[in-house]
Amino acid sequence: MRLMRIIKKITFILFLIVSFTYIFIVLSPRVFKNFYPFGIKTAVVLTGSMEPTLDINDFVIIKKTNNIEIGDIVSYQDETVKMEVLHRVVNIEGDKITTKGDANNTEDKPFDKSKITGVYIGKIKYLGDIISFITKPIVFSVIITIVLIVTFIPIKK
Repeated sequence: MRLMRIIKKITFILFLIVSFTYIFIVLSPRVFKNFYPFGIKTAVVLTGSMEPTLDINDFVIIKKTNNIEIGDIVSYQDETVKMEVLHRVVNIEGDKITTKGDANNTEDKPFDKSKITGVYIGKIKYLGDIISFITKPIVFSVIITIVLIVTFIPIKK
């Protein structure tokens, strides 16, 4: 009996962790484009354009700031690919910023400074792999199902 209660509590905590991970890391960037709780937001690197500095599936932390310098890695909304990009600043001329991926041969097209959504401040290796796995619809559904089954199994006295 006591073991079953402990398992239920652990399962419920796992459910909360997975749910919050899903909400804040997967849904909030898509639903709330410039959502920065505590002045930071997170993302998972999707391409190898910043290798070796940032690898695919690195979990990155981005801080909202107006202070941009050459050499900073910035995130910005790229209208041509309709997604947020994380590249290094290589030139600043007035309100125009030019960036380049560390692994790319050419610079990106210059864009207005107002498109910058934040500056990279750190990463957690391999966390992106875990998040990508957990947030796959089938995996998330299986986790929710297991949690519901364990939560609602009656405890016999």
